[in-house]
Amino acid sequence: YGFECELGTARDPSPTRGRPVVYLDQNQWSTLSKSLFAPQRVSDSERLAAVRLLRMAEAGEVILPLSSAHLSETGAWSNDVGRAELSRTILAGSRGWQMRDALEVRAGEFRQRLAALAGIDIAPPAPVITLEPYAALDPSIRADDERVSLPDDLPEAWKFGYLSTLSNTVYVGCLLDREPTPRGSLAGWLARVQRFSSWLDGERQRSKSDRRKAAQLFAAADATKEIANAAAEIGATPAQATEWFAGAWDQGCLGAPAITLFRSVMADKMVAGARWEENDLTDLMYLCTAAGYADHVVGERRTIGLLRQSVRRFDTAVQLHTRLGTLVQSLDQV
Repeated sequence: YGFECELGTARDPSPTRGRPVVYLDQNQWSTLSKSLFAPQRVSDSERLAAVRLLRMAEAGEVILPLSSAHLSETGAWSNDVGRAELSRTILAGSRGWQMRDALEVRAGEFRQRLAALAGIDIAPPAPVITLEPYAALDPSIRADDERVSLPDDLPEAWKFGYLSTLSNTVYVGCLLDREPTPRGSLAGWLARVQRFSSWLDGERQRSKSDRRKAAQLFAAADATKEIANAAAEIGATPAQATEWFAGAWDQGCLGAPAITLFRSVMADKMVAGARWEENDLTDLMYLCTAAGYADHVVGERRTIGLLRQSVRRFDTAVQLHTRLGTLVQSLDQV
């Protein structure tokens, strides 16, 4: 199960050096894995593209970050052989690179926008695509200096590399543990969203613009706790948070890529009257975050089609793909 990892430094945890960042949805990692371990299950064109992409990643020419969505979805597999093959592919292809936890990215965006309104100086946002230890994990469960026992004689200059190595070991454990990782239920969220979406679909006498505003307000209500937490963390008052929300939420672009795209895609899906499924929250949260910070995103046709509307609406620079073949063609043209 050997694989190589890049290591950053505390001073430069995200040394992308101009390399294209490609975020792959779980189904695309599966295509890469099948291309290596079950090539007969993949079309010739996709298999060749998959092998080419993995070679580019292993040569350090592109960055394929893993995310907590990949960790949880892969860790939940009960097929030992399939999980091992997919895990080896993800670990070898990502090479230590991660996309920061999507909820943490959103929290950072809320903090930055609220701080700008309130005139509060806060630290610049942490890089979203990074080699920082444990960045893919939720901060509440992330190991930090207080919870990790460091050797007494460890030089300060080696600390980041030591924690990075531990971080990658944790990811190996998440992916390869023989006991499948149980996944939390999103049934409550799904029922609430589907109930509102069905109600909105029945309001056809309203204009599409009015229905879209209603959908955006639903998305705002969904983010109320996040906004309140962000305000408290930077010392903004409830009045300032309310002022920001009242003035910004109906604007096209919020100056916050992940939040803007998620709000837009969620509203589009609701206005279209599409049926919601339990994995939609994960798909939208992670793909919208990736589209705000990566150069390319590759996913399944349904979600990419939705996301494409919002990317055009806000003139986002990311390129979206549903096949590895078109991705590799695009990378080769640079």
